[in-house]
Amino acid sequence: MTKAIGAAGAVLMLCGLLTGTALAQTATGQDQDKGQQQPPKAEAGSTAQGDCLSDNGGFKRHGHNAVYTVELENKCEQRLKCRVYVNVSSAKGSAQGQATLILAPHSRGAAAKKSYVLKVKMLGGMAQSSRECRVL
Repeated sequence: MTKAIGAAGAVLMLCGLLTGTALAQTATGQDQDKGQQQPPKAEAGSTAQGDCLSDNGGFKRHGHNAVYTVELENKCEQRLKCRVYVNVSSAKGSAQGQATLILAPHSRGAAAKKSYVLKVKMLGGMAQSSRECRVL
């Protein structure tokens, strides 16, 4: 009886070791995949391109002028054509504008970053901006 329990215990122990080894190999494989993540891919028919773009906007002073900037950065490896629309309302009046920005693939560095600058009447107010981006 002792030998049966001992053999069963040994089998369970061996199964535990094999399972632990398999889990360790799987975790290592997952860690390697995370280190080499592929850049996101732009959706051909979409205009949102949320995974491919990071945008930052805000009021800034440019010399003696107040401006509102929209800065876009492409995180994908496809070229993107983005149409940017901006409307700013402040106590001194409104300003609106639009522009088309062509963003190079992410691997091109600085060419993947573009900005649109709209001259406004004062620093501050309510700003609305929108963009429509498509793969070129």
